[in-house]
Formats: sequence, C-alpha cells, structure tokens
Amino acid sequence: MDDLRSALSRYGFPGDSEHFEAELAAAMGASPTNDFAGAAAVVRAYRYRVLIRNSAEIMTALEDARAEGGGG
Repeated sequence: MDDLRSALSRYGFPGDSEHFEAELAAAMGASPTNDFAGAAAVVRAYRYRVLIRNSAEIMTALEDARAEGGGG
C-alpha cells in the first residue's frame, strides 16, 4: 500500500492520490469484516492507472484520441 501511495503521488494522474484514499476508505467502510475484495479492487485499479501513466504507448494513444475529439 505504501508503495502504491508513493507511486500515485509521483507518477499518477492529477488527483489520483486523493481519489484513491477516498475510494479505498469507502470500500473498506462498505466491506463486511474480513472481506477485502472491494479494497483489493480499488488497489488493482489504481495500480493499473500508474502503469498506464508510465506507458509511452498508452499515453500517446490517449493524446491521439483526445486530439481526434474522443477524449471528452
């Protein structure tokens, strides 16, 4: 968890650290005792966001899609 927090603050998208903490807290609060499936899903999602942010190929594709009007 500490490694992911550090990676999000250094390599994540803007706001990822704050959103991660909020989503993790919500998942933990909604989980029954000893059921961390929701929290694990949040961790996996944000780990993937760090991987995306650090992939030149994916970031180029996102920028191309945004330039073409597909990025909202």
